[in-house]
Amino acid sequence: MCSSGSGWYSPHHAWTLQCDAGASSSVVPLVWQPFFNSYTGLSSRALRLLENPFQDFGAGNPKEWIVPMVWAGFRDALTLPVCWSPLKKMGEVDTLLVTSLIPDHRIAWLDKQLDGPGRKIVIFHDAIPLQDGNMPSFGKRLYENMLALMARFDLVICVSEAAEEQLKAFWSEKKISPALTQALNWPVPFIGQRPSYQAPNFEEKKLLYVSRLKKMKNHVRLLEACEKLWHKKLDFQLELIGSEDVLESSQILNKIRKLQGKGRPVFWRQNVSEEELHRTYRESTFTVFPSLMEGFGLPIVESFWHGRAVICGNGGAIGEVSKGPGTVVADVTDVSSLAEAMELLMTDESRCQTLSEEAYKRPMRSWQDYWQELKPLLTS
Repeated sequence: MCSSGSGWYSPHHAWTLQCDAGASSSVVPLVWQPFFNSYTGLSSRALRLLENPFQDFGAGNPKEWIVPMVWAGFRDALTLPVCWSPLKKMGEVDTLLVTSLIPDHRIAWLDKQLDGPGRKIVIFHDAIPLQDGNMPSFGKRLYENMLALMARFDLVICVSEAAEEQLKAFWSEKKISPALTQALNWPVPFIGQRPSYQAPNFEEKKLLYVSRLKKMKNHVRLLEACEKLWHKKLDFQLELIGSEDVLESSQILNKIRKLQGKGRPVFWRQNVSEEELHRTYRESTFTVFPSLMEGFGLPIVESFWHGRAVICGNGGAIGEVSKGPGTVVADVTDVSSLAEAMELLMTDESRCQTLSEEAYKRPMRSWQDYWQELKPLLTS
């Protein structure tokens, strides 16, 4: 029997999968339930919320999910028979897959469960918090505890080779006996058929950056590079799509407002539907992704999916996923280098067109492809 689930009570999801290696497997969704301090099953209401929060609550963005999610969790806590824990019945042939591990009190709970029967697998996304100067020291200690716990799993699936190297380096530095690891890159995050190729919108010059507003994402340098080009009388607009970070977005938002006050065409949307995201990619001329560090870099793959050239760096996971045709490499720590790369694609239509076509020709992996690679790892 198999099962998958998420931390539906908050925007931070913690997925688990329990799987039987037998011929007739089934999936059971689990969720970390803070009111029980345990992973539990999901009520029908919680499952509906998990599968489609927009439809159930009409929420326009993740912030609007928090209250109904917490309330749903509390209601489930009052109906103990509904919130059963399949993990108590886990046998030697079953597999537990934790698809996102958060460094909170579930770490202590899992620490007590890992010696039980069955196979335990966790997905590792990145070690960015350890290298982020904006992360408080107590947050880093919690994250280190989480990475140490991962070494006790039977297998750690890393979303990129760069993430795998970072995790192994941490274990080596802390003299922790390592777990087995396997790099398995993310597929294109979209469901459905790939859109037909559409030539880049060169006439209107629309630049797109999809990323959460965090300092590590390097928005300020990008905005400064754009200002250099606007000062040179280049006619273009910058579209930013990404959620606000409570602790880190103020500097970025202040920079955006100052540029808008000067009449610069820079626009920010915090949350968009998938349809709006697709449309914005199609209407763009090319995308920029000046992020300093990523566990993988999904917006780069999204750009390729839509046939759009990408300006980005070439280090770590970003270089891993972007290596090949359809990209322009820039020093993302240098404003002038970013500006030069953007000016190249804005002033050379032939170059922009060629890179867009190359991006669209890149092979794309689907969720079905991903599952075919993941499935053997769950039972081996």
